[in-house]
Amino acid sequence: MTVRAVLVGLAVGIVGATATAPAEERVSATRGGYLAHGVCECFECHSPLRDESLVEPDPSKLGAGDILDRKTRQVAPNLTPDPETGAGRWTDAQLIRAIRDGIGHDGRRLSLVMPYPAFSVLTDDDVRSIVAYLRALPPVRNALPKWVPADVAERPHEPLEKPFTPEKLTTKLGRGEYLVHLAKCVHCHSARPLNGTKREHRFDLEFAGGRRFETTPTFDELEEDPGFVSPPATMPEPKSFVTSPNLTTDPSGIPYYDENIFIQTIRTGKVAGVRPLTRAMLWFEFRKLTDEDLKAIFAYIRSRPPQKHRVSNTDPPTFCPVCGRYHGLGDLNAAPESTEARKP
Repeated sequence: MTVRAVLVGLAVGIVGATATAPAEERVSATRGGYLAHGVCECFECHSPLRDESLVEPDPSKLGAGDILDRKTRQVAPNLTPDPETGAGRWTDAQLIRAIRDGIGHDGRRLSLVMPYPAFSVLTDDDVRSIVAYLRALPPVRNALPKWVPADVAERPHEPLEKPFTPEKLTTKLGRGEYLVHLAKCVHCHSARPLNGTKREHRFDLEFAGGRRFETTPTFDELEEDPGFVSPPATMPEPKSFVTSPNLTTDPSGIPYYDENIFIQTIRTGKVAGVRPLTRAMLWFEFRKLTDEDLKAIFAYIRSRPPQKHRVSNTDPPTFCPVCGRYHGLGDLNAAPESTEARKP
């Protein structure tokens, strides 16, 4: 079997090493590929796309990097072992520091387009496994611009979380928390603060939905999405958008879900195998996870406090006094007693 055949196998049917595996098995390219293609979604940015509708990387240029945004000068670098245009001359320590700390191989701060605040929790074994997988990629020569991103000075709003320990991953809830953090579930399924940027989320509405995405092929989050305490006289709304749903156990969320419905939804991209999910939900990446890891994710989400916040993508948008934006069923939500709990 060729190296390329092995890598293709990893990309479409990867089986993750468990946290309880022997020490010598916990650092492996197989485990790294499982994480990179699944919850970490590395190749949505670090590869030219073959199919933008499913954000499918070109397998012949996997990891070769891409220009993400010319206007903001965002470039995802070539991570293949090519020594001239890729990461072939970067040390393992440099790659690890970039992934978990947001410091590039040349010592520069990385843009927050690279979600290192989420990846800071990667265990030592797992981040080394991702590096091992990157080292195993076929080298691809792909020269990219050496741009400095427009938002390179932006910093995370919270201190970076420390890496998880292998011991924490031995429990179902601990592993679920870990995977949820890597997948950035709480970010997409929590509304922005009223005057916050798309890097922030409402801590008092975690997993309660309310974040809005353009209905474009890539479902990017709305760049300018102001929030309001009360409905403005005029509101220039985008022509079409979708809003992330409430995932909590409140009746306004998904209390009827069980493990089987959750796994079926992620595997098929359809709620209970019936109503299609939008592509803003990266089910096509998360479906690569094992049943055990999906069960852990579900268990952790179920353990979060219920939040009353009705959200619908099938009803016309109305003003929501809870999140301060317009979405389906927004007018059925009750205004909060105080805005003091709204932490940016």
